[in-house]
Amino acid sequence: MLVFAEKGFENASLADLTAAMGINRFSMYASFGNKEQLYVKAMEAFNDMRKQRVTDTLKGPSARESITQLLKEIVDRFTDNIHGVCFVTQAPLNAAEVSDETRELMARRRTEVETAIRERIRKAIKEGELPADTSAKDLARYYAVVIQGFALQAQHGGTREELLRVVDVVMENWPATS
Repeated sequence: MLVFAEKGFENASLADLTAAMGINRFSMYASFGNKEQLYVKAMEAFNDMRKQRVTDTLKGPSARESITQLLKEIVDRFTDNIHGVCFVTQAPLNAAEVSDETRELMARRRTEVETAIRERIRKAIKEGELPADTSAKDLARYYAVVIQGFALQAQHGGTREELLRVVDVVMENWPATS
């Protein structure tokens, strides 16, 4: 899983994968099928862990605190050398490399965090934490785009300190209640 998180699907070689697992190519093919099937299995394991962290974080006392915490945790993970940049944003994109089903699965996985944020924002609107005219869909999309930007920045050398300052700027734009 870490090889895919670090290198992305296209750049993870079979040699990288078998070395990380401590097996030979024959064993990899016998156990997982092919590189794409291994990727999907690793993605599902990663996704199960990620979903639980996101769900737990968004249960915070307020939407603003929860989303701030979520963004900070994401920055921490994206800039942590052990974790790798972002498994989901480095998903296979090349039609020649993987099936349509795998690309569609990755697209669904990318929308899951946005959906969880949108539900938390809807709850905040209902509870009066956010103005009634706030678009939960647009605000959640904004945070999803920010998260994808964090992944890209971390991939290209953005530091934890730099990206945490961006979290502060992003949260300064939290919709004000009347």
